[in-house]
Amino acid sequence: MSEVSGSGHLGERKLTTIHAIGQSLAIGPMFSAGLLTGLVASYAGFSTPLSVLLGTIGAISLGYVISLFARRYSGAGAMYEYLVHGAHPGVGVFGAGIYGVGILFLGGGGVFIANGFLAQTFLADIHIGVTWWILGLVVLGVAVGLNHIGVRVAVQGVLALAAISMIPYLILAITIIAKGGAHGNTLAVFGTSHSSWNSVFHGILFAVTLFIGFEAAASLGEEAREPHKAIPRALIGSVALAGIFYLLVTYAGAIGFGVKGAETAWFADPSPMGALAQQYDGHWLSVLIDLVVMLDSISVALAFTVAGSRVFFALGRDGLLPKFTTRVSRHQTPLGGNLIILGAGAIAIILGGVTTLGDLVKLPNDIEAFQISAGVGSFLIEAVYVMLALAAFRIIWSEWTGGARLLRLVVALIGVATPVLAYYGSLNPFPAYPGDLSLIIAGGCAVLVLVWFFYLQNVHPERVAAAATHAEQHHGVPPLDENLAFQPEPGLPA
Repeated sequence: MSEVSGSGHLGERKLTTIHAIGQSLAIGPMFSAGLLTGLVASYAGFSTPLSVLLGTIGAISLGYVISLFARRYSGAGAMYEYLVHGAHPGVGVFGAGIYGVGILFLGGGGVFIANGFLAQTFLADIHIGVTWWILGLVVLGVAVGLNHIGVRVAVQGVLALAAISMIPYLILAITIIAKGGAHGNTLAVFGTSHSSWNSVFHGILFAVTLFIGFEAAASLGEEAREPHKAIPRALIGSVALAGIFYLLVTYAGAIGFGVKGAETAWFADPSPMGALAQQYDGHWLSVLIDLVVMLDSISVALAFTVAGSRVFFALGRDGLLPKFTTRVSRHQTPLGGNLIILGAGAIAIILGGVTTLGDLVKLPNDIEAFQISAGVGSFLIEAVYVMLALAAFRIIWSEWTGGARLLRLVVALIGVATPVLAYYGSLNPFPAYPGDLSLIIAGGCAVLVLVWFFYLQNVHPERVAAAATHAEQHHGVPPLDENLAFQPEPGLPA
C-alpha cells in the first residue's frame, strides 16, 4: 500500500450522475428495510409506516435543502464546506466535527457490528457457523480496501446489486399484501389507533436513520464531472425512490406481523423480513432475503467509509486535523481517512463483542451494541441536518421572493422540524438505562468536538477563518431537470 503526499486534491473529475446516485443508493435500502425498520417498530409498533412516511417527507425536504448547497459548492468535505460557506466558518468547522464523529459511530463503527451478525444469520441459514465479529472484521477490510482502490467500480456494483436485491423484497411485499397479512389490509398503520403520537415521533428518529447517508453522494463533489448537476439529482432522486420502497416494505411488515407482532417480534427478531418470508413464502425466500440484506449492508459500510474518509481528508487539508489525514494513496484516495475508519471499525467490533448490555433488555449483546452506536450517530448527524436547514434560510431569503420564497421556506422548515420531532420523541419520556446511553455518549462527543473547536479557534484562528477554501463555487448555476420541479434561480442564467 504505497502512499504519496497529497497535492491538496483527490482524483480527477471523472464521476458522473450515475456514480453519484450509486453512492447515494449505497445508504442500503435493503439493509435498512431488513434491520433498521425493526428499530422504528420498537417504538412505533403497528404505526411504523406512519413514522416512515413522516421521515420520508422530512428526508426529501432535507435532500432539497442540501441540494441548494450542492448546486453552489463542491468539495470532498461536503457538509463541512456547505456550512462554512452557507453559514459561517466557525459553524462549518464545528458541524464537520459533529458529522465526522457521527459517521464513526453510525457508519464507521456500528455498521460493522451489523455486518457481522447479518452475515452470521445468513450463513446459519445454510448451516455454516462463523462468529459474527470475524465476519464484521472481514467486511471492515472489504469496505476500507475498496475505498482505498477507488469508488467507480464499487458504486457501479452497488447499482446493480440494488436492482437485483430489490426483487426478493418486492416478492415478499406483494405476497403479504395479496394474502392480507395477519388480519387483513388496513390504513390503520398510518394512524395512531394502536400507538400514540409520541411513539410515532420516537420512531421518526430511526425512520430518518433509514435515509442517513443519502448525503454521502455530496462527498464525491470534488471527483464528479458536473457536481452542481449530478449531486442534487442524486440527493433528491435516491431519497424519493428509497422512501417509496420503505413505505411498501413497512406496510407489508406491519400487516404481516399484525398489531402484537409489530410491537415485539419485528424488533426482537435479528432477521424480521426473513421471518416474514419464511411465514408467507417459504424458506427459499427467507434465505434470499437474508442474503440481500447482508450484501446491501456491505454497500452501507462502503458508503459511509467513502463519506467519512473524505470529510477527515478535507479537514486535514485545511490544517484542522493532524497532518496524516492529508495523506492520499497512489490511487488518489484518502489514505489517512481510511485508517481512521479502520481503527474506529475495529474498536466498535471489540466493544460489541465484550458488552453485556443486551442482557438487560433481553436482546443479543451485539444487536444492543449496534442499536446504541446507531443512536449516537443518529443524534449527531441529525444535529448537522438542523444546522444545514437553518443555514438554507439565508440562501432562500436572499435569492427568491413572493410565493417561490414562501414555498422553499416551508420546505426548509420541514427539514428543521424532522430531526427536532425525532429528538422530542426520543427524549419524552427520557429513556431508561441502557437506552439512555446513546444520548449520553452523543452529548459527550459534542462536548469533545466543542473543545477541539475552541482549541482551533484560540490557537489557529487563521485556519478556521480560511476553512473550506478548496471547495469550488459554481456561480452560474444551471437549472435542474424540469421533472425535478426546480426552476432557475433569480439572476442566474438558464
